[in-house]
Amino acid sequence: MTAIKHALQRDIFTPNDERLLSIVNVCKAGKKKKNCFLCATVTTERPVQVKVVKVKKSDKGDFYKRQIAWALRDLAVVDAKDAVKENPEFDLHFEKIYKWVASSTAEKNAFISCIWKLNQRYLRKKIDFVNVSSQLLEESVPSGENQSVTGGDEEVVDEYQELNAREEQDIEIMMEGCECAISNAEAFAEKLSRELQVLDGANIQSIMASEKQVNILMKLLDEALKEVDQIELKLSSYEEMLQSVKEQMNQISESNHLIHLSNTNNVKLLSEIEFLVNHMDLAKGHIKALQEGDLASSRGIEACTNAADALLQCMNVALRPGMFIGDDKM
Repeated sequence: MTAIKHALQRDIFTPNDERLLSIVNVCKAGKKKKNCFLCATVTTERPVQVKVVKVKKSDKGDFYKRQIAWALRDLAVVDAKDAVKENPEFDLHFEKIYKWVASSTAEKNAFISCIWKLNQRYLRKKIDFVNVSSQLLEESVPSGENQSVTGGDEEVVDEYQELNAREEQDIEIMMEGCECAISNAEAFAEKLSRELQVLDGANIQSIMASEKQVNILMKLLDEALKEVDQIELKLSSYEEMLQSVKEQMNQISESNHLIHLSNTNNVKLLSEIEFLVNHMDLAKGHIKALQEGDLASSRGIEACTNAADALLQCMNVALRPGMFIGDDKM
């Protein structure tokens, strides 16, 4: 099954930016046996799309082709048929009911466990699980080569990661250097475990050796934070000074406006006074003729008449808007 998963991931899902999480070999219930694979996949880009994909081996060659894909959000019910006894049959309720028979109960359980965890993670328990044991829904169920999603309800772990050419070459070299890699897998795993422990020890020693540099770095960071605090204090004081200068500038601007307004009013007042003086000034001769006029002689009468005319002109001067002189001031 591992080889099949590797081939499906490489040929079908990697080109579509999808990751294969679980697979089950099935055939349709009650019909002539034509095997296919149901695959649980997620997209590698966000937003994550979860799908159940039906894949079938081509009749014309040794390759697989994608037949149909259902969005997991469209799955309403998963019916495992029997929660107590082992039974390879199960139903998936999409727009219609699809009845399947798995090649083994273990593969079926692993696939249903994967669907349950994807439901917990992405659909917030939208799917109903019927005739499924509670233990299967509460625990991660590995089944030999067919691993489902592990890590509980919080995170879906990327189970499959395709090896690149460099990693495949390194594995081949490592297996060639160990005679028991193929004949005795346990001895090979034990050897890898010992080497891993040696590497872990080297990493710990390296971390301990770098502790001094870490302390120096922390000290520098503390000093930098102190400098930042001082800079913030200076900036605050500068801000207060700028605020004070701004207030003073506003006061000066207001004072300048008042001075300009006062000068303008003085100029207008002076202009009005000059106008009144020039147009309402009565000559001393006219004043004397009016006060001491001799109405018995023709010359005196003429002088009084001229003075009266001059006085009348002064009284009839048209004042500018805003100016008013009462009769008692004349």
